[in-house]
Amino acid sequence: MHPIRHGLCAALVFAATSLASPAQAQSVTFNLTGEVLPGVCQFTVNNVDLGSYVATQFTGAFNGAWVNVPVQVTRCDPLITKIALRVSGLADAGKTTYFRGLTGVGVELQQGIAPNTPIVPAGTTLSYTTAAGTYMLRARMAQTAATVAAGKFSAPVTITLSYN
Repeated sequence: MHPIRHGLCAALVFAATSLASPAQAQSVTFNLTGEVLPGVCQFTVNNVDLGSYVATQFTGAFNGAWVNVPVQVTRCDPLITKIALRVSGLADAGKTTYFRGLTGVGVELQQGIAPNTPIVPAGTTLSYTTAAGTYMLRARMAQTAATVAAGKFSAPVTITLSYN
């Protein structure tokens, strides 16, 4: 037999026997996951002026007039059916359930509709079963100590909107 033909025959025999033997294989299963989320809402709250009072009006338990604080929720995706407003901020030193104002004067904040749920700086969540609309809060200055300081103040309040 010719040496080239002999080598070719050996290669063909090797290839044939390699194909006949079972190869090792592995399989893996995986999941494709996803989620369709509702869109978003937009919301706005403007700064609110609680008014001006003379320090001598604060004679022990003085409270200013209530002022409305409208929270506007607009442009909600139709899949959003309920919202929650989480309200928080810095507490007054004299009364920790009020927001910080001046020495002796805090800011009382409530839900603007009955039952006028008090909103505390540590965080209060107000839940609603509708999405877009105007959600009314109300605020006022309130005496928190026997002695009050005169001056201007700004009480930062944070509202976090969540839905569904």
